[in-house]
Amino acid sequence: MTIDTLAFGFFVYFFGLFFAGCFALFGGQWKKSIQLFVLVNVIGFLTGILYLFNFAPKEIILASWNWLFDFAPTINLLSAIFFTVISGVSALVGMYSMRYLQLYKETYNPALTQFLTVVFVLGMQGVLLANNSLAFMFFWEVMSISSFFLVMADKTSQSVRAAFLYFIMTHLGASAILGGFLILSGGNLFFDFADIAVLSANLSPVLIVLTFLLFLFGFGSKAGLVPFHVWLPEAHPQAPSNISALMSGLMLKVAIFGFIKIVFAMTNLPDWAGLVVIVLGLLSAIVGVLYAIVERDMKRAFAYSSIENMGIIFTMLGISIYLLSQSADDSIVVVSNIIVVFAIFHAINHALFKTALFLSSGIAISRFHSKSLEVMGGLAKIMPFFSFAFLIAILSAAPLPPFGTFYGEWGLIQNAIGLLHSPLLSSVAMLVIFGSIALMGLISGLAVFAMIKIFGISMLGLSRSAHIDERSEKNDFLLSVPVMMLGLGVLVLGIFAKPIISWLNGYGNVLATSTSAESTSAITSHLSSSMVFLIFVIFLALTYALYNFFGKNVSEREYKTWDCGQPIDATMQYSATAFSGPIRFFFLHLLGRDKVLKSAAVVETNHWIRKYTFSLSLRSVWKDKLYQPIAGILNFLAQRARVIQGGRIQYYLLFVLGTLIVTLIIVL
Repeated sequence: MTIDTLAFGFFVYFFGLFFAGCFALFGGQWKKSIQLFVLVNVIGFLTGILYLFNFAPKEIILASWNWLFDFAPTINLLSAIFFTVISGVSALVGMYSMRYLQLYKETYNPALTQFLTVVFVLGMQGVLLANNSLAFMFFWEVMSISSFFLVMADKTSQSVRAAFLYFIMTHLGASAILGGFLILSGGNLFFDFADIAVLSANLSPVLIVLTFLLFLFGFGSKAGLVPFHVWLPEAHPQAPSNISALMSGLMLKVAIFGFIKIVFAMTNLPDWAGLVVIVLGLLSAIVGVLYAIVERDMKRAFAYSSIENMGIIFTMLGISIYLLSQSADDSIVVVSNIIVVFAIFHAINHALFKTALFLSSGIAISRFHSKSLEVMGGLAKIMPFFSFAFLIAILSAAPLPPFGTFYGEWGLIQNAIGLLHSPLLSSVAMLVIFGSIALMGLISGLAVFAMIKIFGISMLGLSRSAHIDERSEKNDFLLSVPVMMLGLGVLVLGIFAKPIISWLNGYGNVLATSTSAESTSAITSHLSSSMVFLIFVIFLALTYALYNFFGKNVSEREYKTWDCGQPIDATMQYSATAFSGPIRFFFLHLLGRDKVLKSAAVVETNHWIRKYTFSLSLRSVWKDKLYQPIAGILNFLAQRARVIQGGRIQYYLLFVLGTLIVTLIIVL
């Protein structure tokens, strides 16, 4: 296979996306647009696979563009991994969208939604192939603006409010990234990414710190790191479910890609840089998983789960940066690179299972006509195939073996244990690393709790809604198939985790953009993922055999549950609020809430028998304690600035001229 053939595959992909967008925008043929969208993303997926198996880790310039600005789309190992994932997941989301947009054609404009979806995916892929800062920022804006309009696709007041919050945060982040680029390059917005190491080496300590913090805020806010996360649990639930899947499953990965590509290529980072990333990562993971547990809105719960997983990935990246700041020894560099590999592996898994979860939420919401877990239940009886596919996605998010998410975190623990007796690390460094590992163990346990709650409340028991749609599952089969395929994808990544990670480890120095020795030797475990899966199957078979041996001949009598004279109905089941009660109690100070308990006599003449009404609403501590005060200060300043609003255009032109003169003086 030649490089020209590879380049041809990429151009077929991008021109195919262009025509898919034209079908939707100009012809109104949104169904044909989706069909072409699915086809070209399959082509993109296969093209990415061909690069990974034939050209990795070479960097290949696919073309050269000199109109308006220089742009030479470039593919390398890191961008190819994310390109392949985005293409494959987008194809499955396209399959889902065919039926989903048909169901909601009165709520959303299918043609416009599909057009913006194509532009959104085009923007994400463009970011991956950008070779300079200007092209990167251009496609970053394409990705951000298109997703802004997609969030408010239903034009309700809630979605418009969420979209504008997202717009503000994403452009604050984009401004930070742009500022980082300008400081890094000395004002040259056309600099090539290959020069990052040299440019950063020439910066003063103050400027390198400022650049790092700007990039951390810029990419961290797009990834949903706490405390920059406030837009994420608002925007993702308001968007159509297929768009929520793309935003949470893929767009957040583009932020991770940008952070690795830019920050890991920089030199002379301060010694505390990794520690800051670790703290933000752990804080995000803890806050995300706690809110995922107590949240009663299914899509908001999944949004907080994304914050948790982004926190885990950034914690891994922070540990990698921190290790490099502690020692330049080859053995430490190798482990640092390995941890980057596991972070990327976890990001791939998250792209698959989080997409599956948001697609699943769309199916559940279409049946219950509500996003609230409190009205769900019993869907497994109506949609057994979907509930099984949803269960696979839930187990992969938990994270439990033999799914790939388990091995992403397990690999970090293995390599950390390998550092236990290293004389190259101080006791403080050991405390930081193993303290992080311990907290990640707690977070994983809480994630299991959150996923069990969501599946159990929504799928099992009796339906709590009188408006559940009980139409045949055959009508929605096209919705369930992508969920099943994505869940099985995480399972396959788990079963074949060792060969996949070993292959990636061979290029660990390339992925981490640093030089190191061959890194395959850094894997400390001799227990492969296939062996763990085999043990799991053996225990499952043994359990089944014991059940048949001891319980087969035991007589059973089926009778309705004793109900104390009060017929049992769906309202007596455990609710989502009750299930999460213990966690809410223990972490009360981290979780905001408003609780109201009202009582009234059932009969006015009898005050002993009373009816109690309990209501509980969740509040964002970060909004109340951080963003609301900032908004209040800005509003105060804006009110004071109204004195210059004279209503005469001559004044405004004078202000513009004055601003231009001051800007030119500063720049020149």
